[in-house]
Amino acid sequence: MNPFADRLDALRDQDRLRSISAWPGLPGKHIEREGRRCLNLSSNDYLGLSGHPVVKQAAADAALRFGAGAGGSRLLGGGLPIHRELEEAVAVLRPLGKTLLFNTGFMANHGALQALAPVLGTIFSDKLNHASMAEALRSLPGAFHRYRHRDLDHLRSLLDAHQGAGPGLVCTETLFSMDGDIAPIDGLLELQARYGFWLYLDEAHSTGCRPELVSPALAAGIASGRILIMGTFGKAYGGFGAYLSGPVDAIDWLVNAARSFIFSTALPPAAAGAALAALRVAEAESWRRQKLAEVAGHARELFARRGFVLGPTESHIVPVIAGSDRAALRISQALFHAGYHAPPVRPPTVPEGSARLRINLTCEMEKSEIDALADEISGALDESANEAGDG
Repeated sequence: MNPFADRLDALRDQDRLRSISAWPGLPGKHIEREGRRCLNLSSNDYLGLSGHPVVKQAAADAALRFGAGAGGSRLLGGGLPIHRELEEAVAVLRPLGKTLLFNTGFMANHGALQALAPVLGTIFSDKLNHASMAEALRSLPGAFHRYRHRDLDHLRSLLDAHQGAGPGLVCTETLFSMDGDIAPIDGLLELQARYGFWLYLDEAHSTGCRPELVSPALAAGIASGRILIMGTFGKAYGGFGAYLSGPVDAIDWLVNAARSFIFSTALPPAAAGAALAALRVAEAESWRRQKLAEVAGHARELFARRGFVLGPTESHIVPVIAGSDRAALRISQALFHAGYHAPPVRPPTVPEGSARLRINLTCEMEKSEIDALADEISGALDESANEAGDG
């Protein structure tokens, strides 16, 4: 008797069955899918650095110098000079005291929150924070509280109701991965000054491309010593890995208590080499950030004018809300036949009734390509409504 068949059938019936695809080449601006060359609208490579020749060469050089892998955890012989060099380079950009590498953003969030909770007390988390934070919170023995998305009044009421059990820790993404909206950082800093909690910022989707989002927090963190910032190398920097920057004692505590760091083989040398090069290229080629902002602004304005349901996006992540899972699948398939790769995002990743196409924009795209995309989305939305009997 197969214990999984019924569950898989149920997902299939709900239009929520996921599967893994293998791409014949490196996904970049374009991706080959089922023999069709498509504009890639699902990539997190926001600055177009994954295929940058300097970044690729740095990865190859690091592998040739240090080997294919680190050979073990950093506490048991897997630490290499390139790991320390990368941490020091990040610490220049995030001068909060010290930086620690993790293998992924999920591992950084999960390990850090589990290790910080026993020290800092009650955790308060934005309701729409990434799954990595949600999973960490569920595994904690103590209480945690979710405040309504970006709702500072609700957070304030929770802080008032749960004072006394340590300073507390407030967690938020800076740029939310599914809606593309931005956390109220200034308001959070005002609350921190009043209540004295620690602030944990996940800037996975803004790292490298929206540095201004954490600028106020950096200034406050240097002064207060109560801010931690997690970022990744696997999105705008085009590679693999993550980091956490914060006060020296807090980072030293994570070295001793974050299980996802302690019990993992260290970041491969090639990944560290690529990340180092990407940091430098992103700073030297600031036009990439500027171009991304221009393309994203054009897309948001055009899509809104076309009447697409976008939600509160303020960034290069532009979700086109389809509503039902079936509608999102129909529109995604129609776009594929027109030469666009835009997989549907469905519950439980997003709330019920808000299945969508998450349009991820990159600096390699042109405004003319966005114009053509808008035409295809309009047609796909109309066709989907007709097929559903709504048009």
